[in-house]
Amino acid sequence: MSDPVYESSLSKLKEKIGDLVINAETIVKVLKFAMEVVEVTELKGAAQKELAIKLVRVVVVEAPISDEKEKLLLDMIDNNILSNTVDLVIEATQGKLDINTVVEVGQACCQTGCMGLFKKKN
Repeated sequence: MSDPVYESSLSKLKEKIGDLVINAETIVKVLKFAMEVVEVTELKGAAQKELAIKLVRVVVVEAPISDEKEKLLLDMIDNNILSNTVDLVIEATQGKLDINTVVEVGQACCQTGCMGLFKKKN
C-alpha cells in the first residue's frame, strides 16, 4: 500500500533537485528542498521532520554517487546531523535562536558526529 503524501512529496522533491549533484556540500540544500516540500503537506511537527529526512535518505540512496559518498551522507543522516539541522531551522523560525546556543550545537555536532565522519579509514 503506497502513501500518497510520501509519493507526492518525493516527486516534488526530485523535481526541485533537478540535476543537482548530491554530495556533502549540497546535502543541506537537499534538506532545505525537502523541508519546503513537506511544509505544504497536511503533516505537522515531528511527522514533517520525519518525512523530510526520509525523503533525503531516498534521494541519497538513489543518487548516482560512489558507495563511499553514499555512506558518508547516510552516516550524516544516521548520526542525526540533518535532524539537528531541522531543529535549528525550526528554532530560528520561531525566534528561539540564541547565538550562544547555536555555537554549542555546532560544537557538539563537530565533537560527536561530524569529526568521526571525516576521519580516514585504514
